[in-house]
Amino acid sequence: MPSRSSRQPEDLAIRFVNTVAWRLQDPSEERLGSPEVLLRWLQQNDVIVPGDSRTLASTWKAQPEAAAALYDSALRLREAIYALLLSVIDRRPADAAVMTYFSAFMGRPSALRLQWRDRGPSWSATVSLETAEDLLRPIALSAAALITGPRADRIKQCEDDRGCGWLFVDDSRRKNRRWCSMGDCGNVAKARRHRARKGGGA
Repeated sequence: MPSRSSRQPEDLAIRFVNTVAWRLQDPSEERLGSPEVLLRWLQQNDVIVPGDSRTLASTWKAQPEAAAALYDSALRLREAIYALLLSVIDRRPADAAVMTYFSAFMGRPSALRLQWRDRGPSWSATVSLETAEDLLRPIALSAAALITGPRADRIKQCEDDRGCGWLFVDDSRRKNRRWCSMGDCGNVAKARRHRARKGGGA
């Protein structure tokens, strides 16, 4: 199955969308299976600091309905971003409902603040039940910058014919990258071509 590429990490929005593996298979593989897994993902991807993660986990334990609400919002945002990225890849308008939802999400009042971390400036949200959706806003900001920025024409979907479906930004000089990772889907494709050539020459 696909694993994280050894290349430079993808944009935050791409990493978030790729928490569904084997998107083009039925069924696909959900890798954010619960609010707790979502919280770990947010921490691992520097969206939330460990201290805030522990605070929110404690709050969610006492108020599971709050955890469920943010989790549902996260999955809805992820699928909206996926649809928008596909529309950019296919050079076609996205569904109007998707664009309306994403625009409304971006337009909500926010307590998000820019702060400087070891790696440079990043967005940070105040952890509270009232502003919980702000935790997802850095992901939405990443998506907005990607789909409207100069790298939009480099967004691609893995061409693995097993149904990987992961997205990536092709930052190669020749813009000829075809797979999410050469170490995963790319090597599988090369091995299949090699076997086909050997079989054809037999």
